[in-house]
Amino acid sequence: MDRLSSFLLRRLAHVEHRAVRRLAVRNGLLTMSTAIIDGYVIGRFSPAFDPSHLCGNADRDQQWVGDHLAGFLIEAPQDGHGRPVLVPAVPVWPAYLARRSANEADTNTATLAYAVRVVAEAGYCPSVKHMVTLLLLAAALEQSGVTLRDLSTVLRQPAPVFSVAVLADGFERALPQLIEDTDLVPYGPYNSMAADFAFTDDLWRWVDAETRRIFLQIPAGETNRPSRAALRGQLLRALANGTPVLAVSEAHNGVPDQVDLTCDIRLTGAGIDRLLIADLLEAVYGSEAVMRHDSSIAKLDAGALTLDDLAIAIRPGRPILSSLDALAGLAALNREDKEDGNADKNAGASRRLITQSPSERREQASRDGGNTGDRTASTSTSSSKGKAKWKSKPTGAEVIQPKPVDDASAPTAPPVLRVETLTGYGAAKDWALGLKVDLADYLGGELSWSQMSTKLLLSGPPGTGKTTFARALCNTLQIPLVVTSVSTWLQGEYLHDVLDRMADTFAEARTRAPSVLFIDEIDGIGQRAPASRSYSDYWNACVNKLLELLDGAIKTDGVIVIGATNRPSEIDEAIRRSGRLETHIEIPRPDIPTLAGILAHHLGSDLDAVTVSDTQIGGQP
Repeated sequence: MDRLSSFLLRRLAHVEHRAVRRLAVRNGLLTMSTAIIDGYVIGRFSPAFDPSHLCGNADRDQQWVGDHLAGFLIEAPQDGHGRPVLVPAVPVWPAYLARRSANEADTNTATLAYAVRVVAEAGYCPSVKHMVTLLLLAAALEQSGVTLRDLSTVLRQPAPVFSVAVLADGFERALPQLIEDTDLVPYGPYNSMAADFAFTDDLWRWVDAETRRIFLQIPAGETNRPSRAALRGQLLRALANGTPVLAVSEAHNGVPDQVDLTCDIRLTGAGIDRLLIADLLEAVYGSEAVMRHDSSIAKLDAGALTLDDLAIAIRPGRPILSSLDALAGLAALNREDKEDGNADKNAGASRRLITQSPSERREQASRDGGNTGDRTASTSTSSSKGKAKWKSKPTGAEVIQPKPVDDASAPTAPPVLRVETLTGYGAAKDWALGLKVDLADYLGGELSWSQMSTKLLLSGPPGTGKTTFARALCNTLQIPLVVTSVSTWLQGEYLHDVLDRMADTFAEARTRAPSVLFIDEIDGIGQRAPASRSYSDYWNACVNKLLELLDGAIKTDGVIVIGATNRPSEIDEAIRRSGRLETHIEIPRPDIPTLAGILAHHLGSDLDAVTVSDTQIGGQP
C-alpha cells in the first residue's frame, strides 16, 4: 500500500473514531472539557462511567461496552425523511452500573484515556465501501498528478468545481456518500443537493443538529441526468452562490461538458484491480494475512467486481479465506451475467436495477439495443401474439371512454355520473365546470392550452371520492380518461422499466388528446433525498422523470393531469410548483347535507319509494 492510500485510510479511521466520541458525549457516556494550547482548542474526553468495570483486556472490554452501553453509541432514531423522532434526550443509564462523579479526583490519566479509547473502538464500525472508495480516489489522485494540498487549496476557494471519473461500478453513488457520511473532506461537513429541477440558494444548511456546507452533485448517469439547459441554469446558480460543484462518473467521457470544461480539479482513475483488492484486504486483515494468500488474490477476476461486491464479501471479523471465496464467486456470477444476452431474466432479485450502478444500466441498455436481431431470431418459433407482446411495453393504465349524457333510449338506466350532479366537492367542482368552458373555447380555437388550468392535485381522506371525481369529469368533458397509479408504474422490474412506464402513460394520454390523465397514489413517487440515503438515485430518478413529464421538453397540450393523494405533505415540493400540479384542492369529509345529496344521486328514481309515507302504502295512520 502506498503512502497516500495509507494516510487516507488512517485519516478515515481517525475521523470515524472522533465521530464516535462526539456521539458518546451527546448521549452522556463521555464528558468533554476544552483547553486552548498554542492557539488551538483541544478537547479532553473522560468516561462518565466508573472505569473500574474494565479489566484491561481490550477485546473483552470492547465487548463489555457493547453489551451494556450500546444505546449510548447509536444515533437517535429518525423518521422516513431523516428527521429525529421524539425520544428522550439521552438513553437511560443502567441502574446496576456505577457512574463516575464529575468532580472525582482521578490522577490516573492513563486509565481514563484507556476507557475513552475502548468506547471509541466499541462504537467504531468500519465501512468497507468507504474504504474502497477512498482507495479508488487515492489512485485517481496519483494518476492525475493532484496532491492533497491542491485539493485543500481549491476547496478554500468560493465555488470550486471538481470532476471525478473512475471506471468502477458503484463509484458514482459511493463518493458522495463518503463525503456526506464522514468528516474526511476539509471545511465540511457537507450535504449534497442533486442537480435536478430544483435547487436551493443556501450555501449552508442546518442538518441533524449541525451546520453543513451544501455542494451541488451533478449526476453523470444517462437515466437521471438533467437536460443541458437545466444543467446550465443549475451551474450558474451554484457558482453565483459560491457553492462547490462535484460531478462523478463511472466512465471517462461521462462527465457533462459544462463541468468538464470549467472544472478546477479533474481526476481520472482506473477501476478495481487486484492491487486495489490487496490494499483493501491489508487494511482489514493486515499485511501478513495478505502475504499468506497472495496467490489466491492474484487469481481473482477483479475487473468483474463492483464496489457493492467488495462491501458484502469483505467484512471485519470474517475469515479472509471466506472473503476471497465470496469474491471469486461474485466475479464469476457477474461475468456470466455480462456474457448472457438475457441477463435481465436470469439475474434474480439481487441484480434488480434498484441496486445497479448507472454504468451497469447503460451497459444493459446498449446490450438490449445491440442484440435485437439475436433476440428476434431466438423467438422466431413463437406465435405472432407472443412477439407483439414482447415488442410492446404495457403501461398498466386503464382507458375509460365517456358515457353519453343525452341517452334517452334507456329511461330506466341510472343517471350518468357527471360533475354537475356531484355533491360536496366544493372548489373541485368549480374548477371542473370552469375547465369545461375553457375546453370548449380551446376546441373552438379561441383559447390556447397554456392559458387553461389543466393540472390539479386532489387530496383528501380515503373514501372522499377522488376517483369518482375523475370519472365524473370524463363524462362532463366527454373526453377519454386514462387511469393509472404510482404503484402501477413501480411494477416495472428495473428502473428503466419504471421510467418507461411513466413516459408511455403520458404518451398514451397524448395520443387520445384531449384526455384526462388520472394518477392515483401520487405520493408514492416520494421525495428527492440526499445521495447518502439508501437508493436515493432510484427515487430521485423517479421524481425527476415525473417533473420532466409534467413540464419538460415534451409538452402535455391536450392532456388534463390530475394527481390524487391522501398525503399531500409527502409529495416533493417541486411537483407542486408553478407549471406542474400547482392547483391543490382538498376534498373534505362529507357533512349531513352532502351525505343526503350522495344518497339522492345513487337512489335516483327509487328515492320516491323510499320517502313515501306509511299511509300511502296501506300502513296505519
